[in-house]
Amino acid sequence: MLILLTKIEIMETMAIINHLNFNYYFVIGGFFISYLVYRMFNSFLGDNNFIQIKYKLRGHTWRSIDCNKSIPYNIYCTVCGKLMLSLVGLFCECCGISACKKCHRIIDKKQRCKQISWPAEKPFYHLWVNVGSVTRENPDHIEEGDNLKKFFCSWCQRVRLSQENELSNTERCDFQKYKDIIIPPMNVNMDRGKIIKIEPVPDDDWEPFIIFANRKSGSNRSDEVLSLFRGLLNPLQIIDIGSMPPEKAVKWLPERCRIIVAGGDGTVAWVLNTLHTVPHIKASVGILPTGTGNDLSRALGWGGGCSDLDASSIITSMKQAEVQILDRWKVSIGPLSRGLRSRGRVLFAHNYVSVGVDAQVALDFHRARAHILKRCASRYINYLAYALLGVGRALDDGGCGGLERRLRVRIAREHGEGQEARSHGNLNTLDLPPLQALVLLNIPSWGAGVDLWSMGSEEDVGEQFMNDKKLEVVGISSSFHIARLQCGLAEPYRFAQTSYVEMSLEGCVAMQVDGEPWMQGPATIRLEPAGQSRMLRNNG
Repeated sequence: MLILLTKIEIMETMAIINHLNFNYYFVIGGFFISYLVYRMFNSFLGDNNFIQIKYKLRGHTWRSIDCNKSIPYNIYCTVCGKLMLSLVGLFCECCGISACKKCHRIIDKKQRCKQISWPAEKPFYHLWVNVGSVTRENPDHIEEGDNLKKFFCSWCQRVRLSQENELSNTERCDFQKYKDIIIPPMNVNMDRGKIIKIEPVPDDDWEPFIIFANRKSGSNRSDEVLSLFRGLLNPLQIIDIGSMPPEKAVKWLPERCRIIVAGGDGTVAWVLNTLHTVPHIKASVGILPTGTGNDLSRALGWGGGCSDLDASSIITSMKQAEVQILDRWKVSIGPLSRGLRSRGRVLFAHNYVSVGVDAQVALDFHRARAHILKRCASRYINYLAYALLGVGRALDDGGCGGLERRLRVRIAREHGEGQEARSHGNLNTLDLPPLQALVLLNIPSWGAGVDLWSMGSEEDVGEQFMNDKKLEVVGISSSFHIARLQCGLAEPYRFAQTSYVEMSLEGCVAMQVDGEPWMQGPATIRLEPAGQSRMLRNNG
């Protein structure tokens, strides 16, 4: 069915275009036309079945059988026995039971799905689901006849061949394959439908996985992650942050766990900052890069995107990953002078902080995504948008020109650290060349994979680490300079490594922290260490 833009979307789009500078109307116009063409082709050719499906606490959560799956399923309807085509076939993403669109409501009433909790005093049995049958065409089971069916336990992943009336429903389940990462329903304490506490499993190898996924991230694949892992783990371990923000989930997390975040840099930062509010939880965080830039994911070896989502291989990689300590920085923003009445602001950075034209391009993109691209989530479309908006800022710097005249930067000397350097006067003022952006790096990835600090002679600067409590201070001259950096045809201005930064900004200019941009007015900006986070580095 062809998806058409509504009148409201067209009006919002035109309002955005009218607010943009005339110098790059043709850039935005070209992007808008490209977007319309994409929408038309996507409506005919798109096959994404993972959009706007919500997990049901009671009953089954149905998906099209065309979806990527982590568990087996039956191509025949469990109720009527008819062969299911992709247009009418459904399967439950949690337990794997199959039904056609006419019969799936009957399954909801008669057959239970995975239950996230279970009374501790009652035995916990296998949850067998019919996922097919064995015929004489299979040489391994010729002697067993045509009536054998293949049953799959939704918890332990075992497969049994049996006649339906002979299958034992009183055999206890031990969660076999993933027992060291599953939260058993018997260990979940609930009160009035809310999770209160997770009782630990008495096993030193038990380190459950918790998956946080953001459906709004750039590549639109986080919903697929939600579906895949619900088939392998206890559904409560898979958290859609659009329905349950991390602030609520951390209240019941087990003290020892491994967290997988499916999202972009902003989603990862959200989860990391939330974990710092519950220091008793010793969680290591791995990343499934489903955002646009994914700089932290690149720096930790998880790559810039998920080309092929295989839940079993993801689990193996996360189990084998090593713990990597990552510095965390406090960004304090206050009024430029004491006479100004404005509220201070405190943020925390893990990747980088920047002021200037790169933040302006990020801000343009966020505005376009909020109004034009809100129903079109694609990493490649996002890259195209960034490129076009970057070209626009090459024609109009958005007020970032002459940044060196409005930005005073002071850093701690070699032996100074944090506020001690400031109180003892151990701050050096940087002599800035003509700039349109200043970037403070904590990791060796910026702008979707550019390693700024290593561009140039390694003898001129010290080596960069993400756990040395130092920031790398880098300058960029223009939007065109950014394009050359991303192609490896230029070098940035590399100023210093420092443990404390203090900036005085005059005028108004774009600023961003870990890819989240805004317009910043006159202010004093301070960066200092604020603890560390436990990350997972990919060894593959």
